[in-house]
Amino acid sequence: MPRAEVLSATPTLFRDDGSFDEAANVALLTRLHGRVDGVFVAGTTGEFPALDRAERRRLAELALDVFGPARTIVHVGAASTREAVVLTADALAAGAARLAVITPYYLPADADAVRRHFAAVSDAAGDAEVYGYLFPDRTGVTVTAEEFAATGLRGGKLSGVAALEFARFREAAPEARFWSGADTDLAAVARGGGVGIVSGLSSAFPEPFTDLAAAVEAEDGEAELVAQARADEVLAVLGGTVGGIKEAVRQLGIGSGVTRMAVPVPPVERIAAYLRG
Repeated sequence: MPRAEVLSATPTLFRDDGSFDEAANVALLTRLHGRVDGVFVAGTTGEFPALDRAERRRLAELALDVFGPARTIVHVGAASTREAVVLTADALAAGAARLAVITPYYLPADADAVRRHFAAVSDAAGDAEVYGYLFPDRTGVTVTAEEFAATGLRGGKLSGVAALEFARFREAAPEARFWSGADTDLAAVARGGGVGIVSGLSSAFPEPFTDLAAAVEAEDGEAELVAQARADEVLAVLGGTVGGIKEAVRQLGIGSGVTRMAVPVPPVERIAAYLRG
């Protein structure tokens, strides 16, 4: 069985006043380099709706500088097709070769509207690989496996309830590459023919997830149980929230923990206890 990828969905780090913190973002990317298989930047964990165009381009540049184009997926999704196309051009200018685009959101969108949205980004992307990003829990837009297969995209990231349909997407689009946004489902994703996971939790604590990938590849059942328990513990400690991930990163010495978007208060003491071991 091929080793499943662990791509870190990185949080975007800000200063205490909420301004973009370039040094902290570089520090986080540098910390992850060599510990995960790549990064997914300016996604949900990256609070993309709260970033302006210049910040998204700069974030892409920083990630590409550390990880290179083969190991960086730049999210260019936006509510409007026009903005997604503009962000695609910016990502390409920064040197990106792999892009992800979430479905349009806020206004209702049917299958044809989603297909046109994805097609516009694909046309603008040229030779770059484009992956769809399905997160119906957040966007309010549902795309079935069969509808996704008809888009002709190279693959996709499945999050929320879409991740529960992972097997159906693999069946409907067998040539496509799929990642799950469900961090702790790596073993099932690997055995189901998926490429791997896009994991926000691994931005703070990568080893439980990379150890799990290695154990599954080696078919080492005992090591898999240990790594799975550690991955499940990270999820329980951080609560799977952007605020929890940022707080853990802050306690590791990087960034302020500040979010621009309104999120639940992170479990500061629980994270501190976990770090104390």
